[in-house]
Amino acid sequence: MPGTGKGTILVVDDEPEIGWAFAKVLGEDGHEILTAKNGKEALVKIEREQPGLVFLDVKLPGMDGLSILRKIKEEKHAQLVIMLTGHEDVKTAVEAMKLGAYDYLIKPLPNERLKIIVQHALETMALSRQVNNLSQEIAKRVTLERIIGTSVQMQRVFELVRKVATHDVTVLLRGESGTGKELIDRAIHEESPRREQPFIPIDCATLPETLVESEIFGYEKGAFTGALDRKPGRFELAQKGSLFLDEVGNLSPHVQMKLLRVLQEREVERLGGKSAIPVDVRLIAATNMGLEGLMSRGAFRDDLYHRLNVFTIVLPPLREREGDLEVLSKYFLDRFNRELSKQAQAFSEEAMALMHRYPWPGNVRELENAIKSAVILAEDRILPHHLPPQLMNASVQPQTASRTEALKATSKQAAKEAERDLIIKTLLSCHWNKAKAARRLGIDYKTLYNKMKAYGITREEAVK
Repeated sequence: MPGTGKGTILVVDDEPEIGWAFAKVLGEDGHEILTAKNGKEALVKIEREQPGLVFLDVKLPGMDGLSILRKIKEEKHAQLVIMLTGHEDVKTAVEAMKLGAYDYLIKPLPNERLKIIVQHALETMALSRQVNNLSQEIAKRVTLERIIGTSVQMQRVFELVRKVATHDVTVLLRGESGTGKELIDRAIHEESPRREQPFIPIDCATLPETLVESEIFGYEKGAFTGALDRKPGRFELAQKGSLFLDEVGNLSPHVQMKLLRVLQEREVERLGGKSAIPVDVRLIAATNMGLEGLMSRGAFRDDLYHRLNVFTIVLPPLREREGDLEVLSKYFLDRFNRELSKQAQAFSEEAMALMHRYPWPGNVRELENAIKSAVILAEDRILPHHLPPQLMNASVQPQTASRTEALKATSKQAAKEAERDLIIKTLLSCHWNKAKAARRLGIDYKTLYNKMKAYGITREEAVK
């Protein structure tokens, strides 16, 4: 199947009998075997035939195998490359894996083992291609212009996304659940130079702790009970693209340590693996948790926090996005009318008033679900009783001006108390090093000093 990559294998070896042996063994499974005697011939066939898999001998006349591998990777060919050698050489093997080789094998290979290696390699290639295609389709649907939000707060978020997307730095998204972090991270990828490469997400909160490590970093055959085959991790699948770690605050200390090492060294090691694999991945992380609080309790590493907190975007809750409630409500109404074949034309004034008074703790996700439910129940207009019960319970009495002011005062006081508590916890975690605490809080030393003075924060009181 020349040109398709799948099932087409190139064997680069100056010994003709090697190519003949590969053709005999693998031809039985329907693979097409191409051969090349040297680097120049190999590069021509890779360009013309686009094989899915290349077996490349280390020692070749003229250009050696490592040089050919380097050339393949520099020209961004999509092939998986397996290095072949007649003698075990750890230094060469490590160098080959760093250059991006899929595997490193000693000749001769038993026939059955060769067949299994080829099967797994081509399956990995196919999976990577599927992920790439899927991520590009999703990215096209989640461009920045398609995210709903006309408020000043969201326009500021969009501005930050546009500025950071073109710079290859780690981004930390912070905000309450349901504020749209999973849309913003895709928009960052789509606006970046990596947009044509894979976008790979993983939710650290929904996977069991025992699976998170193997999913992120991958594993080798036999790494643990049940590891019957080699599996590339999300970092490898995201090669040249972006990896999104959602709810990064849920990572265990062990996984945090491994993630920090990847960010520092730019290489990943599979579970049970002996060689590091170079990765070129842009990391986007998100959390709805207070990482500073986790650090003060020793549940999140300080050094990893600073690696992630290169550029932070805070997503505002829906209750603070002035004007966006109406825009989003209309968008969801139109969408669910189409999807559910309904004809709810509008919201009654009473229904919209209820929606304005409700604080939406679940943010845009809760609004989306509420309107979907209401569209199912409504005939022509959405009325108060079509909305979820919690909206009615939260709005039994209309808010008067005095109650609104009281609520604002209460919220302001709560914010002050929360800020004071955060400053104390940060100071304690920094052993009262105010310069370090100021950096961790994202403010300058003078601002921290003034806040400590305003809140009456002293070391003696804090340690009581």
